[in-house]
Amino acid sequence: MGGKTNVEKAGMKNRIIVAAVLSLFSGICGGAWAQVVATNASASAVVVTNKPPVWHGDVAFGLSLARGNANTFLMSASASAENVWDKNDLKLGADGVYALNNFGQTNETRAAENVHGFEDYKRLFTERWYGDFRTDLFHDDIALVRYRAIFGPAIGYYFIKSDASTLNMDVGASYVRQRLDDDGNKGYATLHVGERGEHFLNKPKTARIWETIQYYPQLTYWHNFLLTAEAGAEAALNSRLNLRVVADDNFNRGPAKGAKENDILLTSQLAYKY
Repeated sequence: MGGKTNVEKAGMKNRIIVAAVLSLFSGICGGAWAQVVATNASASAVVVTNKPPVWHGDVAFGLSLARGNANTFLMSASASAENVWDKNDLKLGADGVYALNNFGQTNETRAAENVHGFEDYKRLFTERWYGDFRTDLFHDDIALVRYRAIFGPAIGYYFIKSDASTLNMDVGASYVRQRLDDDGNKGYATLHVGERGEHFLNKPKTARIWETIQYYPQLTYWHNFLLTAEAGAEAALNSRLNLRVVADDNFNRGPAKGAKENDILLTSQLAYKY
């Protein structure tokens, strides 16, 4: 009566881990923001200006609910921000999914509970060549990923770079630090190969499609690798609201004991752009 059950303790532990991951991500975002402000402050020493960094991005939310023969609940949310100045491009983002099977029933179970944040900074060397530094933070209760952090530099090239379409690839080295279930904290070095393509379907840029792939094979054991892929499409409902459909595939060749290697998720969201 006075003590907490193992389930309650595990739930509290998981919430602490999620909070830690989000705090770390917030720290990265804050550091990046400070760098942007410092860069603009330095520039103002030469050219007097009070203009703040110009950020643009979106906030999206999706909700699905079924009651009757099927009782399911799924909620997804995401947010992104981007600032482009001089030859620099800084992107920040976060997303998460929470889902329940047998929603509202005595046998209710969680079907999804994950959160992800990222930072991606690019610096153009020429019109097409660039340097990149990317950080990703993950937590997934269902896949038993207590936390996973991936970060490292890369060199990239734009094969297509036009007003309507972009296609780029970058290659570099990354470091993975993670804890799967109760297996302890582990880290290893990986190769990083990333690719992204985007195309606007019309001239006013109100409809677009995109895809991206991130591949991380362990340098000392190539059989172990992480692969994430995303494909999406969105179209404008008005000047601020977009309807978005996104498919995500996360493959882990070395999952936690008792967890599956592959997770696929299809979500639809209403996005507010700013």
